Amino acid sequence: MLFSKKKGLSIDTLIGHSAAVEGDVTFSGGLRLDGRVRGNVTAESGKSSMLVISEKGVVEGEIRVDHLILNGMVTGPVHANELLELQPRAR
Repeated sequence: MLFSKKKGLSIDTLIGHSAAVEGDVTFSGGLRLDGRVRGNVTAESGKSSMLVISEKGVVEGEIRVDHLILNGMVTGPVHANELLELQPRAR
């Protein structure tokens, strides 16, 4: 489990590397994306959220979260309310 001790955030949901989602994804808490999402990825408002997009993760759509750690690819607008961390393979 990936977590941030400072913010008390943990990753409790995984979209695996062989998964492809067509449509919008809404989540609360933490989400790790190793697969592909063609649609918007949005965290529920009012709750602290974290999205981690791994090296093989791809989002084709808008992202709205509190914390984003990006090491994959995003095609679309990104809104990170508190933290945006771009890792070496971020595109």
